[in-house]
Amino acid sequence: MRYLKFFLPFFILALFIFYSFLPVKTEEKTVEIAYGTPTKDIALQLYREGLLRNPMSFILIHAVYKRKLEAGEYEFGGLVFPWDIYEKLSKGLKKVYRITIPEGADLYDIARILEENRICSAEDFLKYALSEETIKRYGLKVSSMEGFLFPDTYFFSKNTHPLRVIDVMHKNFLRKTEELRKNLKELSLEEWVTIASMIEKETAKSEERPLVSAVIRNRLKRGMKLQIDPTVIYALKRKNLWDGRLTLNHLRLEDPYNTYVYFGLPPSPICNPGIESLRAVLEPAEVDYLYFVADGSGGHYFSKTYQEHNRRVREFRNARR
Repeated sequence: MRYLKFFLPFFILALFIFYSFLPVKTEEKTVEIAYGTPTKDIALQLYREGLLRNPMSFILIHAVYKRKLEAGEYEFGGLVFPWDIYEKLSKGLKKVYRITIPEGADLYDIARILEENRICSAEDFLKYALSEETIKRYGLKVSSMEGFLFPDTYFFSKNTHPLRVIDVMHKNFLRKTEELRKNLKELSLEEWVTIASMIEKETAKSEERPLVSAVIRNRLKRGMKLQIDPTVIYALKRKNLWDGRLTLNHLRLEDPYNTYVYFGLPPSPICNPGIESLRAVLEPAEVDYLYFVADGSGGHYFSKTYQEHNRRVREFRNARR
């Protein structure tokens, strides 16, 4: 009896610890751990969410391993052991969200998509994407990361650091363009992507991309202004002046991206082009076209002479009336 009294507290403590470490069965549940939350409060939060039988199990695990726990959203479901939870938080295995960046999206579009999905704020993303430090980090000779963030489907957790987003998207650009970059001869990487970005913005039709590429190439060879409308739109976006309508006054806007005012290529890409547009720069059509105008059905009329181009413009305007 005397021994029983001596061992009983230890037995009860052992049962308590054993019970604390038993798994909890739960439906799918998402828990958000805020930045700077102390370990004790994390354990209490998990207990209140019904993921721990006792917060002490989590605290004891942390006392032994002392790993850094990452804030963020975590998803749990089924049989959940305290160790499973600790593993997720210490390895940063956060809940991820699928986002799609369409071909032709510019930095401002990407910033909006990221903010809408709570990946990071638009302001923070643009701060890093336009930063000289970020550009220098990747060895680019441009004024922003525009053009070098590949349009694709990505999986990010909420509150991801913008630099992480940029890094993932740029590495994807390098991976997807690896073969094409081997064929760069006369053009620099930056010139190649800049031309591709204009092609991307000018046409959504695959068969027209080599034709638009040829027009840009031919005008550059002749020393003509490119007069690409999307470059003006991009200039307006940079100045926060774009309202969805392009006017004749806009074509006279004093901005280095305005190819109606300045000769040659704009300083850097105006969007993030897809593979087809990047390929079209390297494989332009063998044609003498110098002009093109919308045909009203999503495509374009291409012309060799200014007279023919003007006739096409009149036809398009008449058709619109």
